[in-house]
Amino acid sequence: MPIYEYECTKCGQRVEALIRNVKDIPAKCDACGAKLRKALSSFSVSAPSAPKHEPSAKCSSCTSGSCPYSGGM
Repeated sequence: MPIYEYECTKCGQRVEALIRNVKDIPAKCDACGAKLRKALSSFSVSAPSAPKHEPSAKCSSCTSGSCPYSGGM
């Protein structure tokens, strides 16, 4: 069951809602009563198996000019 974020079109308050079916979608802002719209959410991903690496001048894997572990390949 996905959790969605909604934002008030008037006051900007954000609300999270667990949506099981259409009836669970919030219709109005609890603070001011204005309409809500679905907001873009940020999320985080944890990858415990990812290599721990800090790019440095001494690193032999960074000799090509761009470090494969920095995300800027």
